[in-house]
Amino acid sequence: MFSQKLFVATLTAMFTFFILPLFFIEENANDYFIGFVVSSVIIPFIFTFGLLTSMLIGNFCHKYHLKKIISFLLHIVSGVICLMIFAVYIFITGGSPEGYIQTGLMIALLCVTVFFYIDIVMKKISK
Repeated sequence: MFSQKLFVATLTAMFTFFILPLFFIEENANDYFIGFVVSSVIIPFIFTFGLLTSMLIGNFCHKYHLKKIISFLLHIVSGVICLMIFAVYIFITGGSPEGYIQTGLMIALLCVTVFFYIDIVMKKISK
C-alpha cells in the first residue's frame, strides 16, 4: 500500500508541478515563475502530510466500509487542514495569510483531486 501511495504522490507532484503554474498566468511574465515556485513548495507537503493522511483515510474508510465519496471528502478536509497549517505559519512569521487563502484553497483542491483520482486509477490497474 505504501509503495502505491508513494507512486501516486510522485505522479501528483509531477502533474501539479507542470499544471499549477498555469493558474498564475497574468499579464506579468513573472507570474508563471511564481507558479513554479509555489509548485516546488507544495511537493514536500504532498510527500509528507498528503501521503500520511491518505494512508490513514484509506485505512479508516476500508475498516468502516465507507464509500469513495466519503474518502474524497476526507481527503479535501485534509487538504484544507494543510492549507490552514500553512496560513498559521505565514501569520506567525509576520505575514498576512488573507491573500493566500483563496489561491491556497484552489491549489489544495487541485492537488487533492489529482491525488485521489490517480490513486483510484492505480487501484483499478493493480487489480
